[in-house]
Amino acid sequence: MTFTSEQFEQRLGFFPYGVQYYRQPTPLPGEWEKDLKEIVRSGYTHIQLRPHWRWHEARREQAVWDDLDALMDLAHKHNVRVIMKPMLETAPDWVFQELGGTRIGFHGVPLSPGANGAYYVGGWWPCFDNPLVLAAAGRFVSEMALRYQAHPALWMWDAWNEPVSRPMGQCHCKHSAQSYREWLIKRYGTIGNLNETLGKRWTSFETLMPPESTGDYIEMMLWRSWAETSITNQVAMVADAIHSRIPEAIVITHLGWGVGGNPVETSENGFELAKVVNRVGVSWGCDHKNPGCPSEEVLGELGSAWMRRIEPSWWCHEFYPKTCGHWRKPTDPRVLRRLIWRPIAGGANSLTFWQYRAERVGSESNDNGMREINGDPTKLSGVCDEIAGILAEHAKDISKTTVERSEVALLYHRESEMIMRLQEMPDSPWGHGTTGNAHVPSPNGNYRRAWRSAYAAHISCGGTAEIVLPGDDLGGFKLLHITGAEIVDKAMADWLRDFVRNGGTLLVEFPFACRDSDTSWVSPERPNNGLEDLLGCREGERWETHPWQPATATFDDGSTLNALGWYIELKPCGGKVFATWQDGTAAAVTHSYGRGVVITLGISPSMSYPDMHRDTWDEPAMKILWKIIAGFHGREPKAERLWIRRRIGKDKVIWFLFNTTKDTELRYRLPAKPSVIWTADNPLTADNEVILPPDGVWVGELKPDSINIKCVKK
Repeated sequence: MTFTSEQFEQRLGFFPYGVQYYRQPTPLPGEWEKDLKEIVRSGYTHIQLRPHWRWHEARREQAVWDDLDALMDLAHKHNVRVIMKPMLETAPDWVFQELGGTRIGFHGVPLSPGANGAYYVGGWWPCFDNPLVLAAAGRFVSEMALRYQAHPALWMWDAWNEPVSRPMGQCHCKHSAQSYREWLIKRYGTIGNLNETLGKRWTSFETLMPPESTGDYIEMMLWRSWAETSITNQVAMVADAIHSRIPEAIVITHLGWGVGGNPVETSENGFELAKVVNRVGVSWGCDHKNPGCPSEEVLGELGSAWMRRIEPSWWCHEFYPKTCGHWRKPTDPRVLRRLIWRPIAGGANSLTFWQYRAERVGSESNDNGMREINGDPTKLSGVCDEIAGILAEHAKDISKTTVERSEVALLYHRESEMIMRLQEMPDSPWGHGTTGNAHVPSPNGNYRRAWRSAYAAHISCGGTAEIVLPGDDLGGFKLLHITGAEIVDKAMADWLRDFVRNGGTLLVEFPFACRDSDTSWVSPERPNNGLEDLLGCREGERWETHPWQPATATFDDGSTLNALGWYIELKPCGGKVFATWQDGTAAAVTHSYGRGVVITLGISPSMSYPDMHRDTWDEPAMKILWKIIAGFHGREPKAERLWIRRRIGKDKVIWFLFNTTKDTELRYRLPAKPSVIWTADNPLTADNEVILPPDGVWVGELKPDSINIKCVKK
């Protein structure tokens, strides 16, 4: 590379704001020129193309590029930048027939190549652990890079569309099995070490096979961890193939599932992917169908926080202007306007819409387009076009700003989510294997539901929370919130002790530290690693609970909460009880440790939050959490429906105000007169008060000295 991606971003001079345009076979060639003219006129900075391997190389080593040549030339004619994204998961027939590319599922069931809306041309998808398939894919990408390396329309490359391992089996062919064994050898060294650590009795690595069910948690956890590595290696191959032809190329990729994913069934590792490309982004999740409720709001906010942890200068590679395929009612334009500004407020330094025209083919018919199937404008495209003009005028230096840093952190613990997901899957000896490794519905997911609900509690207080991983620097955080961390190793235990000893407040929602880190076995003493010294309590009895079998905790202030998930009795050992179950045993304990405090909840409010499709802001579980966390956000313990987000630069602070209500006008008095207003629903009052209608948005700039603000390090 001749320059870093950070240097590239600093010299952009504009906010990349574009659209995905061509995914074979649509739009049709006769529609291209009209659309490109309109894209430029409307102020979009780029288009993203998705050339399908199967489309271009139907015959082995005889690639045909006619349509892409014509479209690239038209893009240059109309001064449109192009992001090229090779779609390798649509493999040609010869990959399966000549190279043995068919994936093998549980119990040897072949996963025949197929098609869906995203891969309409077919060939979805081969095994890239097969070295012949990987080499053929790399040669195709290399040829494409060579062909277009000097084309004036080419801007950058996207290495892979949503690189995830799915379904759960990945592939059980001989190549995948060998790759898995080599991964285990690198991790454990000898079969003796592996057997000793896990309590197994494999004869050798040569006889070790991938798991065939979810019945053994640690085997499936290892298998899914390997799958993430395999996917990352495939993305690295594409980046290397591009750089072999264009050393100075900018190569990006984007996560497809992010915070909405399932690490057992759709595994991805954004932290590892960030090491093999120049920029990582995400398909930004937001629920257009149920706007304004916690399940919608938390997906967007949590997605932005997650991406800031992976890549502070993250890009939003897919934003859906509507999700109304099959002729459902489209998104309200005012809601769309608010949703578009949300990832920008959350730190995104680019935004690409999926997609320009509504789709015509397959399972995505009439879906996701900002414009009609025939290219005509809509109310939604009017919103997108309006924001294109605002960003072109005001957002030149937005990449030089950083998102305001919260003093609250929420822990994400991947292994704990994996183990909880596996616990919730069917307990038949065959797990999901009987489906032949087809797509299966995700379980409810206690860990992810609790994690999302915890974040919803923080944003409903009007604040935010930063996502942290075990071992992260906790300097500057006042509160660390943990939900469902069943696996805690010694290093993590010491990390938590240091945080509290130095004055931090730790909020722990059980279950916690109840499984051994190396094996996932249940620990005989819970919490493990001697953490009762930190919590001031131990775990006593634990039972599953259900809505028809409630267990109720009563807090010292008289408030009550019914447990969902588990009823966990705490046994105090130095801590002070402040909530009890019906039988008088402890449901919540507080404990001083060093200069800090630990709050332990045997009843998890986050897990006791209702189904995310029936949620409201005033649920009892939310109110319990507000009383604990609101002070750390400088707020009263109640719902705040006007949310303030800020991006801070050297000479300006960009303010984003959102009215998240559907029927209430909200007002906010700014601390000073704005230097620039980007967008406003109403004029400011004489005393700098912003008036926001329902679903309203206000964006503007103030000087940094208008308020004391802390920044996140880039």
